[in-house]
Amino acid sequence: MLYSSLIFDLDGTLLDTIDDIGAAANLVLQETGYPTHPLPAYKGFVGSGVAALFQRALPEDDPPQILIDDCVDRFDRVYANCWNHASKPYDKIPELLDQLSGFSYRLAILSNKPDAFTKKCASHFFPACHFDPVLGQRSNAGRKPDPQAVWEIMRYHQSSAEQTVFVGDSEIDVQTAKNAGIFSIGVAWGYRGSEVLLARGVDLLIEHPSELLAFLNRQF
Repeated sequence: MLYSSLIFDLDGTLLDTIDDIGAAANLVLQETGYPTHPLPAYKGFVGSGVAALFQRALPEDDPPQILIDDCVDRFDRVYANCWNHASKPYDKIPELLDQLSGFSYRLAILSNKPDAFTKKCASHFFPACHFDPVLGQRSNAGRKPDPQAVWEIMRYHQSSAEQTVFVGDSEIDVQTAKNAGIFSIGVAWGYRGSEVLLARGVDLLIEHPSELLAFLNRQF
């Protein structure tokens, strides 16, 4: 069976967004009287949504939900003003997406980033690439590793599990693919690194974007 549907994670896979996310989160922590973190530390905090980010970033072992909700609201306001300041596509990602589009693959994005910001990032950083659909975290849908959104994309693409690939940088992405019953490809250039992906049983680990195209071309 030939792969025809490619689902991508966003942060840490297509885009390096950690400096903007970390800067916004640090400002929220400052506003609420909590210590901040070096920006690279946020590589270990992201991946499960904004609420989970603050559960990890706050010094309390079990921060109250009212505090988490306040931080999330503040983050949405702050991040709206800085989401594209330092963020950028990883090297060779735009070229890869151009090539994939030329081969008529169906491309989608599935992220635990808030849906509005996910859509903004996709249209701003990849204006020439037709991702359809682009799905972030939505109030009426579970977040990764819940497989429901993957199945939603598969129905939209009219693709089977055997035709679908999930590409991501974290253990959450690998588990999402496993839960959905599809092939997982882990990218070593992202926020978690090779060891985490291999420990979670990723089906294929790649070190450079060109390796994804090479893998797909081996189908023919």
